[in-house]
Amino acid sequence: MKDDEISLGYVALVDCAPLIVAQELGFFDREGLRVRLQREPSWASLRDHLLFGDLVAAHALAPLPMAATLGVASPKIPVIAGLVLSLNGNTITVSNALHNLLLQAGMHSAGDPLAVGSALQRLRREAPARFPLRFAVVSPVSNHHYQLRHWLRSTGLDQEADAQIVVVPPRYMVDALRNDEIDAFCVGEPWGSLAAMEGVGHPVVSSYALWNNVMEKVLAVREDWSAREPEQHQALLRALLAAGRWLDQDAQRLQAAPWIAQAIEVPVAAVSAALGGAVPGLPAQADFHVFHRYAAQYPWLEHGLWLAQQMQHCGQWPAGAVPEAVVAQVYRGDLYREAAAAVDAPLPINEDSGLGSHASGWKLAGRERDIPMGATQFFDGSRLS
Repeated sequence: MKDDEISLGYVALVDCAPLIVAQELGFFDREGLRVRLQREPSWASLRDHLLFGDLVAAHALAPLPMAATLGVASPKIPVIAGLVLSLNGNTITVSNALHNLLLQAGMHSAGDPLAVGSALQRLRREAPARFPLRFAVVSPVSNHHYQLRHWLRSTGLDQEADAQIVVVPPRYMVDALRNDEIDAFCVGEPWGSLAAMEGVGHPVVSSYALWNNVMEKVLAVREDWSAREPEQHQALLRALLAAGRWLDQDAQRLQAAPWIAQAIEVPVAAVSAALGGAVPGLPAQADFHVFHRYAAQYPWLEHGLWLAQQMQHCGQWPAGAVPEAVVAQVYRGDLYREAAAAVDAPLPINEDSGLGSHASGWKLAGRERDIPMGATQFFDGSRLS
């Protein structure tokens, strides 16, 4: 890597889109940055390359900075997130065999987490020999893992006796389903769409249906790099704010689909389906991927606290009250605010994101103007405690 070059890592997922767009449209160049995009084969690889300096910054799982800072499933190295790259974007996708069994157990349509969960409950009662089911997620420290466990808890399944949860890198999920190595997976797009298009699986639940508009991917950087290079960090944030804003125009998403497909080496049709909220088998959802609207790029403290609670459910964080100061060290609204003020991006007046409280659109008070927001509910009525 050249001295003035920023190596920016990503994993092969549709929600790496802001990085690809910022490169293709010259948003990095406009900020005086020389960026080299580096695709990583797995989240573990990306995490390690970020923590040990091969990457300056990365498209990262939203809980990754908190886990690294705490030393959960990784070395204890402080990592921060001053920008969210995307909301939503995952699916729970089941094999053809499991899909047929769920239909026989009364699953009339996909999309509703509680209805699909009820069919899973009936299948557990009527065909106990079929259990435990084998589920794959992309990392133990990920929304995918927490969303899957949250959903399984709602069905009443024993998460130890009735489910085996294993880690598979995103790119290998479809083949694992095809080869009968797993019964289902929870992963970001385009892999659910691709499983459906290749005839090896059926998306049955989206992460939007589970958790409306919770932060999914963030821009992660080591805290010491940000302190050493504050101007470069701010320039990165400004470039990616511009890319996120550009991506939330439907026509421009269509323009971006071939760039993203090339960057992650999948068919354009799968990327277009995900960006258009038209994942095969699921109800159409305009907010399947959100990159900018709803103050989406703000690193909400509330969202970090919610993820910390999910870490507790998985035994990754000590029981008891989550220390807000630790979460605030990681999700840095102050860094976002500095960058957003320079590019006229939404500026919330406080840390109240309405998490868990809104079934439909609402207005958030902003510093310059009110900010239109999307739904913020959890499928089972959970609230941040």
